[in-house]
Amino acid sequence: MDRNILVVICARKGSKGVKGKNIREFRGYPIAYYTLSAYSLFTERYLSDNTSYTLALNTDSDTLKQQFAATNLEYMLLHRKESLAGDRVSKIDVIRDSLTEAEHISGYSYDLVIDLDITSPLRKVADIAGIVDVISANEDADIALSVTEARRNPYFNQLKKDEDGFLNTVIASDFIARQQSPEVFDANASVYCYRPSYLKDSDGIFLNARLVGSFMEDTGILDIDSSRDFELMELIAGYLYETTVEYGEIRANIKNILRKEG
Repeated sequence: MDRNILVVICARKGSKGVKGKNIREFRGYPIAYYTLSAYSLFTERYLSDNTSYTLALNTDSDTLKQQFAATNLEYMLLHRKESLAGDRVSKIDVIRDSLTEAEHISGYSYDLVIDLDITSPLRKVADIAGIVDVISANEDADIALSVTEARRNPYFNQLKKDEDGFLNTVIASDFIARQQSPEVFDANASVYCYRPSYLKDSDGIFLNARLVGSFMEDTGILDIDSSRDFELMELIAGYLYETTVEYGEIRANIKNILRKEG
């Protein structure tokens, strides 16, 4: 059966937490190039006669447009609508709009929509493949997302303040060992895969969807909410690029996706 897969990279200009983090240099290259490199290797390795990929950039950033234009990858440029450019806009609304625009431009009906977060430079090719595999194996799933094993557990060491000012576990229980509690995960926001039917027909409330997860290595991701986070991510990346082939090949491949001058 033929499949058309839309791969979307979304980034607006500006950032409240870390200024310009979507266009910032990361260990010698624009941070976006690590995502593009992972996409390039993924599509090379999972290319088949019955699967086609469309890459789309949804942005209002001129700098990011220039960075993408400096690569040799084919992609569809989707100009971010002003109504979807605010910092309170749900990303799922941007993904939904990207799907609508991409279908209009390409004339395709897409079977899956993959969202690759632009500020996740530590991502293996297998992480993208795992997301596609897990949603393909679960016909009733609306969304597949990358997860890691949770470092904290709401039944034991995640606390909330009650109305009297005392701290209690987020979820009250009679469990006396973590092994007795339900398995919990951290969503790391690196890779998502949506069924188009969910994007078109749902209310857009993410947690109302039927979710399935695919594991990523937890040391390979760090939320970038401050300049300090960015610096720590670069330190972690330096170690992983040197010691782990699957991470190192992403960085090494960047030179292959850049346009040759002359």
